[in-house]
Amino acid sequence: MALEIQQEDTGSIALINTLPRAALERLVSALESAPPVSNPQEMADLIARQIVSIPASRLAPVIETLYTLYHIRELSGVRPARFIAALMEAVQRAPHPHIPQKELAKLRPTLEKLMSIGTLRTVAKAARLQREGERLYCEAKILSDIRPVFGADPESIPVGAVLTHTLRLGYHEGSQHKEFHVVLDFDDLMAINEVILRAQVKEKSLRNMLKRAKLPNLGE
Repeated sequence: MALEIQQEDTGSIALINTLPRAALERLVSALESAPPVSNPQEMADLIARQIVSIPASRLAPVIETLYTLYHIRELSGVRPARFIAALMEAVQRAPHPHIPQKELAKLRPTLEKLMSIGTLRTVAKAARLQREGERLYCEAKILSDIRPVFGADPESIPVGAVLTHTLRLGYHEGSQHKEFHVVLDFDDLMAINEVILRAQVKEKSLRNMLKRAKLPNLGE
């Protein structure tokens, strides 16, 4: 697989590669023992006191990079070994920050260790399951119009008008961004509003159920 990583992620990987072995072990241990949370900043806050070797201002970007890598691997569905190979190639191609060739030898086992953390695998799997579907919502907009109604003589002023609302719904299907339009009237708007309100109530009920069952909500 061809993999491209952002400059900030390469910087985080370079920082991780400079960590002493003991510091790397503490980072892995802290992530392994932490509860699964979907927000990387929250995870960084949870483990910050255990990772004194990385300044708090740098720890959050490091955790963000790890979350990104886990999500990419989970969505790609490739075997861990193949993903590590693609990641190593991407790091070597990155122009900045450049990781010296002599440092690359220890980078691979470091990445293998960091990409074998059960907590982060769980978080990535939860994110995939939440977004798994044929089409994924992207954005929505409602355009409201006044449409004139003409009589028999189109040169005369309109005899009336109607109000319309066009729902423009954007979504992703595979790697493509698509959209479709649906024309609505006021009753349709009210019906959609009721459906959304009902879904919000069900969301609240399900969140309460998770709390009672002491199951973490991994979709936040």
